[in-house]
Amino acid sequence: MSKRTRRLWAIGCVALAAFVSTRVEAQDPAPASASDAAATRIARQCNICHGDQFRALERNPHTVLDDAAWQALTGEALTCRNCHGDVAQHMRDAGRGPVFAFRDEPVTERNGRCLGCHSDSHPNFDRSPHALAGLACTSCHQQHGEHATTSLLREPAQLPDPAAQGGTSRVCFECHGEQFAEVQYNEHHRVREGVLECTSCHDPHEPATRTLLGGFKQEQCVECHSDKGGPFVFEHPASRTEGCTACHSPHGSPNRHMLAHQRVAELCFTCHAAVPSFHGGTNLAAPPRFGLDTQCTNCHAAIHGSNFDPFFLR
Repeated sequence: MSKRTRRLWAIGCVALAAFVSTRVEAQDPAPASASDAAATRIARQCNICHGDQFRALERNPHTVLDDAAWQALTGEALTCRNCHGDVAQHMRDAGRGPVFAFRDEPVTERNGRCLGCHSDSHPNFDRSPHALAGLACTSCHQQHGEHATTSLLREPAQLPDPAAQGGTSRVCFECHGEQFAEVQYNEHHRVREGVLECTSCHDPHEPATRTLLGGFKQEQCVECHSDKGGPFVFEHPASRTEGCTACHSPHGSPNRHMLAHQRVAELCFTCHAAVPSFHGGTNLAAPPRFGLDTQCTNCHAAIHGSNFDPFFLR
């Protein structure tokens, strides 16, 4: 094939490709199916009365159900029916007909709607303290709200200082005021600074253990305080029987190290009432050698456990 022939062949190929591309672009888009058209109509009608919810959905994780539908403001797959059920009668009665509104329905039915999609991530929610207390998912979460994360936590109605807690903990405040009061002590876990969240230790969707923590007994604590967890050759029985909360107030305390008692000896005597005789002195007329003002950890320094001494001495 000559050079001139090859050139003509290349020009012809380019022209043919341009012609085909033009024809494809000129074709009408495929008509939407009947179900898509119905979904589009329903979503547009919902938007007439519920425009605020639709605008909030723009940055809502629920839009992942169908991004293309949201862009067209129709929701071909993301119709309101996914959560609110059949809205046909509601629309026929100009908004006065029945609809699943997540307000007056039984809590178990409301939670059942949410768990229809979220059961994989929260399989044990029905045995959690929140569910057993009769709380609905919407007690903490909002379906339509604009939220940067996938948790969709609602804004609490009351909060003394919105900047004092993280996003998750601010919702917990409304019911758990006693714990938030403890966080205000000078010795506290740094929840009010936003360094930690309540969910750093607690799992609100899981059954509670004996200490209401995400792990069993002290296991949740040693995730951060690993040097206190052992295992040790000589274990402190309190930490293995009662856990860290036998001596510490986990949310906050006016005492150093978040201890449950201000004086260390007073804390120790709550378990060790029968102490060796030399701790009380040999002269009954004299004051005791060791009393409530004694700093027991001056000698029993390895109080969380020791690999060298059964009495946790230095």
